[in-house]
Amino acid sequence: MVTVKPTKEESKKPEDKVRVALVHAAIAWNDKEYNLGRLLELNEKAAEAGARIIVNPELALSGYSFSGRGEIGPLAEAIPGPATEKFGALARKHGVYIAFGLPEIDKETGVIYNAAVLIDLEGKVLGRARKIAPTYKENLWSARGNLPVLVCDTAYEKLGMIICSDAFWHQPARLAALGGARLLLVLANWPPQGHPPDHFWRTRALENGFHVLACNRTGTDKSMDCTQAQSFIINPEGVVEKQVSSAEDTVVYGDISLPGDRGLFPNQVSGRVAARHPNFYTDIALDPYSSHLETDKLLELPVADSFTAASLQFRPRPMRPAENREYMVSMIDKAFAVAADCRPRLRLLVFPELANTGLVTNRDEASRAAEEIPGPTVAAMKRKARERNAYIVFGMVEREQESLFNTAVLIGPEGLLGKYRKVHLSQSDLHWACAGESGFFSHDLPFARVGLLMGTDLFFPECMHALAKRGVDLVCVSSFWMERHDRYLWEARMVEMQVHLVVSNQWGGEGNLCTAGESAIYSYHRYPEKRMQVTAAEGRDDIRVLCLDPEAARQKRFLELASYDPLLRESH
Repeated sequence: MVTVKPTKEESKKPEDKVRVALVHAAIAWNDKEYNLGRLLELNEKAAEAGARIIVNPELALSGYSFSGRGEIGPLAEAIPGPATEKFGALARKHGVYIAFGLPEIDKETGVIYNAAVLIDLEGKVLGRARKIAPTYKENLWSARGNLPVLVCDTAYEKLGMIICSDAFWHQPARLAALGGARLLLVLANWPPQGHPPDHFWRTRALENGFHVLACNRTGTDKSMDCTQAQSFIINPEGVVEKQVSSAEDTVVYGDISLPGDRGLFPNQVSGRVAARHPNFYTDIALDPYSSHLETDKLLELPVADSFTAASLQFRPRPMRPAENREYMVSMIDKAFAVAADCRPRLRLLVFPELANTGLVTNRDEASRAAEEIPGPTVAAMKRKARERNAYIVFGMVEREQESLFNTAVLIGPEGLLGKYRKVHLSQSDLHWACAGESGFFSHDLPFARVGLLMGTDLFFPECMHALAKRGVDLVCVSSFWMERHDRYLWEARMVEMQVHLVVSNQWGGEGNLCTAGESAIYSYHRYPEKRMQVTAAEGRDDIRVLCLDPEAARQKRFLELASYDPLLRESH
């Protein structure tokens, strides 16, 4: 056994922080008596070490892999029940909050759920969660959760709680944030194979602006090996503050500030949530992929045909649109040289955000660099698209009368096909740009349905979700992405939304407004081992190409909610 005692440094808890503990335990399959006794022991030691919020794994009392109701039924119990009474006595003794997972049986219906419960300082059941989307063999015994996403008021702040792969989808965590949660507890039984869970847990923290406590397990189960699984404490910027992996029982501690309204801490959640634009998200409520009709016919998708896509990463010369246009034309020729041996051929090229101007930081600069659409840059790209029989996406400063927009444009051999005006503006954009008022853009090319987004849109999962529900095969993102540590978010978006993704990034910049490049193309497939990714170099012009198959993005499956109203209301 690994000791649960905190280090000497951890023992010095700052007065304005709350100590938390993740009980990363080796759960014994089908041995409720042992698990309950061992967890109570570990939780007591965590409480004695100063933890005030203690999180245990998913299905901590039973283990995970069961073949049906007959096998797991004897381990299930009601909430409240014997286990909540024992954990309640411990919570009351030490004045702590305890969360743990268990198979719950509904006394009125006999239905069994993959559930979790939160015990308060007085030892009472403060709330419970039922897993919304059972996965793997849970579907043989667990019904879909039928309760709202849990948000509970506590002595420290409001806490949200969800179970394991419900964090794969953005909706449950977002609902917790909209409900006022300033900390999200994720109880997990997530082995390291397949989708890396930390990408999703970090993404949920970053997009909502709250801490995430993701408590995984260790040990071997009937049909899975979790000895290399990891637990995490993640801050509101998506940065891992603590992580643990151990083949034996262990506890990881952290001291965290809970941003909120109690007067002690700044509130990051309200800022992230307030920046949403729900009036453009209504397509997330569509459900075309559950229809008995063929999705391609229902959505009237173009015939899927594999093609090669390119990201064209470069450093535009500031405020020199004519020079940048000329360089963009030469880069297109270079891209076709790079892709000369590619089969199928190169058909789509994506340039960065503000490709013809470089970074724009104020309205005077933007006004001098702005072009109408159509204008000189659109004309140059139209000529090149016709010459190469290809499709080109690029970013620019657009002028319409007195208004300026940060705009992405789609050009094809046919001419100007459409444009997207950035909806979620960056801090730099706010100095000069108006937010787009037409929502998210998608268009059918002869070989795939494509959507356009821009850099900071990716911080808001609803954008790509809306496009995915329209049947988009590929999302093209023209970007000026500054943060290097959070690019895991790009891959998480690709996997959750089940689309191919091209992110073409600038490199360079001025002062604190710099980006390193590292553009990427992600080829989606439902099986992780069949996905592919290419990444551009750091700090230099670079062209990367990858073959994409639209058919691989056409068997989408989403977590569907009974009601999307809370996600589509304006935040106040």
